[in-house]
Amino acid sequence: MPKVTEKTTTRSRPRVHRAFPTPRLSEDVISFSECRNNLAACLKRTSETHRLIFITQNGRPTSFIGNIEDWDAFVETQELREDVRVAEAELDRGEGIPHAELKRQVEAEGELMRKELGL
Repeated sequence: MPKVTEKTTTRSRPRVHRAFPTPRLSEDVISFSECRNNLAACLKRTSETHRLIFITQNGRPTSFIGNIEDWDAFVETQELREDVRVAEAELDRGEGIPHAELKRQVEAEGELMRKELGL
């Protein structure tokens, strides 16, 4: 297994932000004892590289460590995907609001707010 180091891998092209980039098995899989002995370096690496570290016990992957901001982005993405799935199902059932009607409603609410605020 590779040793955990403070060094991070640099990329020659800009990375499009994804919650969890594709793991590099040669770099991102470590044993439990190595993780325990180098926990601070593991945490720093996940923060800097935005890659998960997979932890093995008895040679089998059991857990992972990741950056909390990436986890939040992952959860938000899953929630948005579910919102899209629900919206598509509603549209399939004919429960959607036509764009022109929604625009009219939003503009009416905006006008009402402007009046209430004296704008």
